[in-house]
Amino acid sequence: MAFTVRDLEDLIRLLDRHPAWMEALRQRMLTKDLLESPKTLKRLSTRVGKVEKALQTLTESVAALTEAQRRHYEEFAAHRQEFLAYRVETEQRFAELREEIAAARAEADRRFAELAEAQRRHYEEFAAFRAETERRFAELREEVAAARAEADRRFAELAEAQRRHYEEFAAHRQEFLAYRVETEQRFAELREEIAAARAEADRRFAELAEEIQRLAEAQRRTQGEVGRLADAVGEHRGMFIEMRYRERPYAYFHRIVERPQRVEAVELEDLLEGHALEPPEEDRLRRTDLLLRGRREGRETWLAVEVSHGIGPGDVRRALRSAEVLRKLGIEALPVVAGVWLTAEAEAEARGRVWRVLDGRVYPPEAEAPTGPATDWEEDG
Repeated sequence: MAFTVRDLEDLIRLLDRHPAWMEALRQRMLTKDLLESPKTLKRLSTRVGKVEKALQTLTESVAALTEAQRRHYEEFAAHRQEFLAYRVETEQRFAELREEIAAARAEADRRFAELAEAQRRHYEEFAAFRAETERRFAELREEVAAARAEADRRFAELAEAQRRHYEEFAAHRQEFLAYRVETEQRFAELREEIAAARAEADRRFAELAEEIQRLAEAQRRTQGEVGRLADAVGEHRGMFIEMRYRERPYAYFHRIVERPQRVEAVELEDLLEGHALEPPEEDRLRRTDLLLRGRREGRETWLAVEVSHGIGPGDVRRALRSAEVLRKLGIEALPVVAGVWLTAEAEAEARGRVWRVLDGRVYPPEAEAPTGPATDWEEDG
C-alpha cells in the first residue's frame, strides 16, 4: 500500500506528540554501522589517550598506533560511502513523496469539482420536487371537493330510499291489520326488529356524520400534508364502496347468481318464524350485512355477504357462519365477502370456501385474490 500525504502528516503529529518514538524511528532508518559510529569514535579517543600515555614509556607503540589510526580512516571512508548512498536513496524517496502529494492534491481538486456538481444537481432536483408537490396538492384538493359533493348526493339518495321504505312498510302494515288477532305476536316481534333496525340505522348515520365531520376537520388541519390527506380520502372512499355494494347488488354480484335481489327484513322474519333455530343463529342472520337471492345453475341460491372496506378474517368467518345457518333452513347458500381489499390472513381463510368481491371484481373460492391495501378504487364495468 502506497505511503500517502495523510500518512506522512499523521506520522509527524505522532512524533511531535511522542518524542521517545523518534529514537525508535532512527533505529529503524539508520544502519547499524552508522548508529555505532559515535561509540567507535569514543573508543578511538580512549585508544589515543592510551597511546599518548604509552609514548611516554614505550616509543615502539607509535608504529602500532599509526596502523590502528590508518584502519580507522579506512572504516570511516567506507561508512561515508554508505552514508552517501543512503542520502541518494532518501532524496529519491522524498521525490516520490512529492509526486504522491501532487497526485493527492489533483484528486482532491477533482472530488471538490464533483461535489460542487452534485450540489448543483441536488438543488435542481429539489426545485422539481417542490413543483411536483404543489401540483399533487392541487389535484388532491380537487379530488376532496368532488368526494364531498358525491357524499352529499349519496346521502340525499339514501334518505329518499329510506322514506320510500317507510311508506312501503306502512302500506304492508295496513294490509296485515286484518290479521291482527291471529298475528299479534308476529307483529310484536316485527316491531322490535324494526325498532332495532331503526336504532342501528340512526347509529350508522351518526357514525357517518361524525366520520364526515372528522374528514372535513382533517382536510382543514392537513393543508400541506400529503400523507394524512390521502389517508382521509381513502377512509371516505371506504364508506362509499360499502354503500355501493348495498345499493347496487346486481352490479357486483350478478356473476355469482342471476338477477340478485336483496332479501328484506320482513321476508327474513317470515322465514325464521317457520323454523326452530337457536337465538344466536337467528341473530347471525339478522346481523348479516347483506342477504341476496338469485338463481345459480337453475336453482334458487342465497348469498350471505359481509361488506367491509378492508376485509379481515372476522368477515370471512361471519360469512361462513351465515351461509351455514341458511343451509340449516334448507336454503342453498354461498358465503361472500365484499370490499376494496383483503388481508393475507383473510385470503388464506377464504381460499377454497368463500367468494370474494374486491373493487368490483369477482374471485371464485378456488381463484387466488390479491391481498394488501388498495391504492385506489375503480368501479368495475
